[in-house]
Amino acid sequence: MGTVPGCRSLVAFAVAAALVACPAPAADDQAVESLRRDLETMKRRLSEIEELTRQQQEMIRKQEAVIEKLGGARAAPATAEPAAPPAAAAKTADEERLQKQVTENVLRRIQPSLAAANKTFPSQFNPAIGFIIDSVASYSNKDRANFEFRSGEVGISASVDPFVRGYAILNGTADDFEVEEAAIVTTSLPYNLALKGGRFFADFGRLSKFHDHDLPFVNRPIVLDTYVGGESQADGIEASYLVPIPHYLTLTAGAYNKLGGENARVDNTVARDYSEFTFLGRAATFFGLSDANSIDLGASLAGTPSVKIENDQPRYLTGFDLTYRYLPLGEAGYRGLIWGTEVLWNQEHRPVGGFPEEPSDTPLVFKRRDSVGLYTYVEPRITRRLNPGFLFEWVQDVDHAAGDTIAYSPYLTVWASEFQRIRLQYTRLEAPGAGNEDNQFFLQWTVILGSHVHSFRDR
Repeated sequence: MGTVPGCRSLVAFAVAAALVACPAPAADDQAVESLRRDLETMKRRLSEIEELTRQQQEMIRKQEAVIEKLGGARAAPATAEPAAPPAAAAKTADEERLQKQVTENVLRRIQPSLAAANKTFPSQFNPAIGFIIDSVASYSNKDRANFEFRSGEVGISASVDPFVRGYAILNGTADDFEVEEAAIVTTSLPYNLALKGGRFFADFGRLSKFHDHDLPFVNRPIVLDTYVGGESQADGIEASYLVPIPHYLTLTAGAYNKLGGENARVDNTVARDYSEFTFLGRAATFFGLSDANSIDLGASLAGTPSVKIENDQPRYLTGFDLTYRYLPLGEAGYRGLIWGTEVLWNQEHRPVGGFPEEPSDTPLVFKRRDSVGLYTYVEPRITRRLNPGFLFEWVQDVDHAAGDTIAYSPYLTVWASEFQRIRLQYTRLEAPGAGNEDNQFFLQWTVILGSHVHSFRDR
């Protein structure tokens, strides 16, 4: 009998919450009246269950009295005992079923009111806002010294309603100010689906989705700048699907104007045929080798069926990424080791000798070029504050007009706090051509003001 009063308390609380959340009589009288009628129906059903339970308990008591009178007769218990468990089981099943039905019905009716109540206070209409300052002091043999204000980035994020959320990243540099990201993301689609639309970083590879201040080292890998075009910024739509299997697996598909914020092959402001869009597919999974060891694997393919400036020929960019993590239990993620590697394979038709710097009447001769590039880095976390690391890069020229580019970069990251980071890096750059070797030194200082959910991550 303890379950039924609990149901009444639940119903009473839900009705009270609905009445408080919906004080406008003109708009909600019908809803409140309907809820009251449903409550009366539920009360009658509860009374029927109570009466049935009382009758079953009375029958059980009578059977127990008969058993005691028989005093040792075995036939009576054999016939009476099986009757009690089914009655008790029926009572429990009916009560649980009724409780579940009442709860689901009431919550379904008051859900819109509760969602509206979440926007009752004026401060709840304000989104989470954060600001990041990223500055770098550099010195190189070729370019000498420079203080670079790399970016001042404003992040805005909020839930629009129970169905979607929105976010925006506004980035100002020494050269210009731009909307780096502004996207709408669904939160409650069925079948493990999610949609994203607007301007965002496409789900290609691993580090191409990171903002500059989120990278594990000072500068973006050369292969990403050369093949992707910097960050994987894209204007378009993207769908992701979490495969309903015991093992973690996500699939992503997208369609965009182009891929890469600095990709000069396509003009992002000019309309085009569907064949000139860039289409993407990605699969990503996770393997837990042990409590302290894990591996992330991903494969990405971006294709543009027709690139206008490349004689309407197709272009394909394939990427494979692997990340190994050793994070021992009890260290709260402050100690361990991270090793990340990404390989990109670029296939496109390029003019022999590359595009001329000055316009020419001579028709260009295009030839298919396959180029490969990679980066790999390892970062041991030796203390809570200090994380040394080493980055190696190797990139083939897209036009095959020059040799390979190689770079070696040891670096040291100092975490003053979770909102302030200082990084020192040395890069030995060996670019093709005589006299293109360079020694570069960087000192990066990055701070966060307020909320900024995508910052300082290693995934």
